[in-house]
Amino acid sequence: MNFFEAQDDARRRTRWLVVYYILAVVGIILSVYAIVAGVMAYLGMSDGLWMPEVLLMTAVGAGGMMGIGSLFKTMQLSGGGAVVARDMGARQVDPHTTDPEEKRYVNVVEEMAIASGVPVPEIWIMDDELGINAFAAGSEPGNAVVAVTRGCIQRLSRDELQGVVAHEFSHILNGDMRLNMRLMGLLFGILMISMIGRMLFHAMRFMPMRSSRNDRNGGAAGIAIAIFLAGIGLMIVGSVGVFFGRMIQAAISRQREYLADASAVQFTRNPDGIANALKKIGGMQYGSKMESPKAAEASHLFFADGGMFSYGLATHPPLDVRIRAIQKSWDGEFLETDIPDMDGVSSGRPLAAASSGLSQGTVFLSSSPSVDGGQIREMGGDSRVDVKLGQSMLQSIKPEWLDACHDRSQAQALMFGMLLSDEPDMRKRQTESIRQQLGDAAVENSKRWRVETHAESSQMKIALIDLAIPSLRRLSPPEYDRFIQMTQWLISSDGQVELFEMMIQKVLQRHLDVHFKRQAFPGIRYRKMEDLLEDANVLWTTLAAMGGENQMADAYQTALADSAWSLQMLPPQDCGLQRIDQSLDRFNLATPLVKQQLLQVCGRIVMHDDVVEAGEAELIRVVADSIGCAVPPFVRMHQ
Repeated sequence: MNFFEAQDDARRRTRWLVVYYILAVVGIILSVYAIVAGVMAYLGMSDGLWMPEVLLMTAVGAGGMMGIGSLFKTMQLSGGGAVVARDMGARQVDPHTTDPEEKRYVNVVEEMAIASGVPVPEIWIMDDELGINAFAAGSEPGNAVVAVTRGCIQRLSRDELQGVVAHEFSHILNGDMRLNMRLMGLLFGILMISMIGRMLFHAMRFMPMRSSRNDRNGGAAGIAIAIFLAGIGLMIVGSVGVFFGRMIQAAISRQREYLADASAVQFTRNPDGIANALKKIGGMQYGSKMESPKAAEASHLFFADGGMFSYGLATHPPLDVRIRAIQKSWDGEFLETDIPDMDGVSSGRPLAAASSGLSQGTVFLSSSPSVDGGQIREMGGDSRVDVKLGQSMLQSIKPEWLDACHDRSQAQALMFGMLLSDEPDMRKRQTESIRQQLGDAAVENSKRWRVETHAESSQMKIALIDLAIPSLRRLSPPEYDRFIQMTQWLISSDGQVELFEMMIQKVLQRHLDVHFKRQAFPGIRYRKMEDLLEDANVLWTTLAAMGGENQMADAYQTALADSAWSLQMLPPQDCGLQRIDQSLDRFNLATPLVKQQLLQVCGRIVMHDDVVEAGEAELIRVVADSIGCAVPPFVRMHQ
């Protein structure tokens, strides 16, 4: 299964999620009604157990409570993965951290983001959790977080940590993350009754159990007993919701864990990394246990089972089954781990198992297997992502550039510098506007970054943008508004929009607006490519034209030779950037498999001559970001 198929599968599972939720609500309503009817019959308040009016009131009351709870949680989660991370007691890692374990963790996440072709997610750590666990959360990559436990970065080697992080990135790329967030919102309503019951039960500690002399009828004690019984009753009824919640979590997440494990192996090309991480979970005292009181509602997000009571419906496959799926020759021994030595190295010992010319530069394919032409020709498979390419690109970035990406002010200046005009008079106007809005330091920094990055390849600039996204998310809302207004003015100030400028605009819009404006994810409107052929042809014609007049017709015809669509190249006047923008807006409303068809033809056009021009790389990124897809770096730049 490739990424697009996995996303389509996740989308279809959302429908079943709604069905399971309705069944859970019906089960809880009937349970509440059974208790109410039984009590009324016992007290002689009814002639039988069938009372339609009581059933209706119960349905309205309990159903309304669960619906409001789910709506509340869903609205809360619109804030992105950071909401979940805070609920788990995590803190955001400072990108400038001097802690060697945290620094290694930051590097691993950044490498994986570059290799995946997505902006770096926010990086969080759960300091109080001693077990080995992790999760990815967010409605889409623009507001995603990756969080690991302290035990994860202390007990795992770099390769093992890389395997765990790759597993979580698979959830981001496969669409699981969005599905899991929706699941959290719906489950909260189901679990509300049990939660209220526990609250009432614990409130008994603060209630007086003896009547005062002035309270001859024992009213205080009676109220306390009533609250106690109500709490017990709600907990019993709530257990039905907990059971259905676990059933839903298990049904949705277990198979996805196998897929994420397999993807992690494909990304890292190292099955021992994730396999040994699982072995260490089985061999340590804390395992993957989570202590957070809110861990139960998010158990389906975790890398491994969080140790919550599961009613026999575990959200994750057993450790030994997962390990053997990766290493068929595993000897059945887990690994025992110690707290790392002062040099930060942890050990693992065996333990017996218990049971267009718009930009300059040309890009040539490397001989590396990670960047061969077939990967861009058939975009969507796990083999596209190779963390070694991410490592190589991250290591090639100058330390001062990386520091700039990690700094809120410098990250803004870096974006401005990339957008400054080559024409001196226009650049003077642009820098004067920056001076008026942001001050002299912003001007000097913007000029500096223009000089330093001007000759760099598009692929390097894309990597810098992706690395800067987390720092730009830390802007305050007024700062963000000022930053976006300035970038938009720099792009439009010369009266024309170049492809590289459009790429920056699309990346920032897709991955920052969702964070600051909490925009809703668009629905599905188009389910067949035939509904969007005119828009697709605009993009395919533009890409073909970028290969040069001598190649464009042949590249176009070859890419579409095996398709069932009878299309002809469009005239140039029908393929401006404004028309491209309109086409991308429509494709953003298509199913994942339709988006895959679009990108695969794009890839075949680009790779017709086995050479990727800078403009082609930029347009591919524009297309991918606009329709919510990740495109890993598929080329290695040569000066």
